[in-house]
Amino acid sequence: MKLENISPYFNSRLERLARWASVPSLWRDHADKLLDAAEEDMAHADDVLDLLHRIQRLEYIFSARMENHKLFRDQFYRGTFPTWHDFVSPPVEKSLQKGLADQLYNVSDTEKHVPMLEIGDHARAVGCFLFDRCIEDGVKFDVSIFDENFKALLLNNCTKEQAASFGETYALTRSHITHRILALYNLPEHTVIKTEDMQKKAYEKAAYVLREWVLSGKIHSTLTVVPTRMDAEIDGLDYDQYLRDYFTMCNQDWDKIGSVQGILIDKLNSVKTLRFTNNDGTDLSMDIDGFTFCNSTTARNIPGSEVFSAPRKDSVNGKVVAKGKFAVKGFQSEVIEDITMEFVDGYLKEFSAVKGQDIFEQTVATDDGARYVGEIGIGTNPFWKTHVASIVLAEKIGGSFHIALGDAYTMTDYMGAPVNVDNGNRSRLHWDITTMLWGKEGRIYADGQIIMDDGKWTAPELLFLNGDA
Repeated sequence: MKLENISPYFNSRLERLARWASVPSLWRDHADKLLDAAEEDMAHADDVLDLLHRIQRLEYIFSARMENHKLFRDQFYRGTFPTWHDFVSPPVEKSLQKGLADQLYNVSDTEKHVPMLEIGDHARAVGCFLFDRCIEDGVKFDVSIFDENFKALLLNNCTKEQAASFGETYALTRSHITHRILALYNLPEHTVIKTEDMQKKAYEKAAYVLREWVLSGKIHSTLTVVPTRMDAEIDGLDYDQYLRDYFTMCNQDWDKIGSVQGILIDKLNSVKTLRFTNNDGTDLSMDIDGFTFCNSTTARNIPGSEVFSAPRKDSVNGKVVAKGKFAVKGFQSEVIEDITMEFVDGYLKEFSAVKGQDIFEQTVATDDGARYVGEIGIGTNPFWKTHVASIVLAEKIGGSFHIALGDAYTMTDYMGAPVNVDNGNRSRLHWDITTMLWGKEGRIYADGQIIMDDGKWTAPELLFLNGDA
């Protein structure tokens, strides 16, 4: 298969590549070689994805107007920046990885939906399965390869204006997509290049419209985060067992969970206040009157599941003591440990961490909205009961709750059901912090009545979510 014949969006990328090859720059020869490679007939998705990865790097360079920046080019050639062919897959059966790809595939209308496959290291086989599925279904699709170290090196050599140009172009070149399918890793096994704060903020501000499209539901995203050996090491887990548990967590009875969550949501939507306590010292209250909960199984995240909404912005009061290790939004390799937060009228007034206090401070200094809560969620996966650093996995723990510091969701419809989850908070941050209730004498009070005790639902009709069957 030739790149130009696979998807019209690949053909558009080749047209841009031809323009870059026609103008003087430090990367002109590189563009020529990629054009020659694109003329070859490629038999496997692996080869196409590797070529697209290399083309993507030129797209980043020209978007940032860095095509004649010699220092950046020299740093790139001196460094080690793996491409798709260097990526790996988790050491489990291919059948499990194909099953995960099938779950992630969120295209239901092959004529109208335009998915973007966003794939990182540790998901190589999943990416190839998704690529082949798009071709099999005749879908017009696009591809983005997770390449954070290359992106960080580029941004660190940019001016503030160039970083903003990069961010704006990054968002605009995704304006055609309707769906995102993301298979990424959590904690990296390689050394991470940190992006300088000035360039990072300029880039994120310029690219923020993409975030708005996702939060509003204009772009439907489905995400999984594959555990790495570093995840297992940080969490003190056996890697092979962690992977087995991850795939088990992904393969639950989602229809049954969705049905029981519907019952839970009916209860939650009828109450005005929630209170969460545990024996670590958590005692947090909030007003949810007028807000409604979303029934989340696997439409957005794999593995599921949770129910989530938002509190009234100025109503969050009390203390959260969240024990464990926490990955951090925007800090790819950083982990914070044992968090304490105190809220007064919605505002995060005091906070501390046993480890990573400086990272915590930088995170909540993102902007004014980063110190307010944009989401309240309750994890419901009946299989998973272990706190881990991975944000996506931790927030699904059965017998846990999480608050998200920062941005509120703005969608008014969730999988066909009308919802109200927007409390008006706006931020470039949306960081989910999970607190355990299970095994911590944890309780949830709804309008003063206990509905969860020691991390277990008390109502008979909700027992399935406890893992009690």
